[in-house]
Amino acid sequence: MDPIREPETGGRNRREHYRVVYPVIDRPRFHAGVVSGAVLDCSESGVRVEVDPLPDDVEIRVQERMVAEIRFGRGEEQEVAGLCVRWDGRTLVLHLDSIPIPYRTILREQWKLRQRYPWREAK
Repeated sequence: MDPIREPETGGRNRREHYRVVYPVIDRPRFHAGVVSGAVLDCSESGVRVEVDPLPDDVEIRVQERMVAEIRFGRGEEQEVAGLCVRWDGRTLVLHLDSIPIPYRTILREQWKLRQRYPWREAK
């Protein structure tokens, strides 16, 4: 039996993907060329990043395709790629339609955060 497998929800799951929301001190790092920042939350199909200050000559555009690397807390690195669907000058949201985050990675991240912060679990 595979301990990390796709859930069998019978169509009852209201969300298409699970989302991991990170506390400030445990945020993974995001790097896409000169664009870097801290991952606020992620799912298999998307990532929301608080972007570090950009060089003056760098501009992020909505509908721009990006390839990036996310470095998770235990040193695991994951390449992702997708479309910028929101940019407000500080927060970047990518829809990962080309290279998503694997489901197993999302579950490992959830497990890690639940072990480290058991009081964050929903009651």
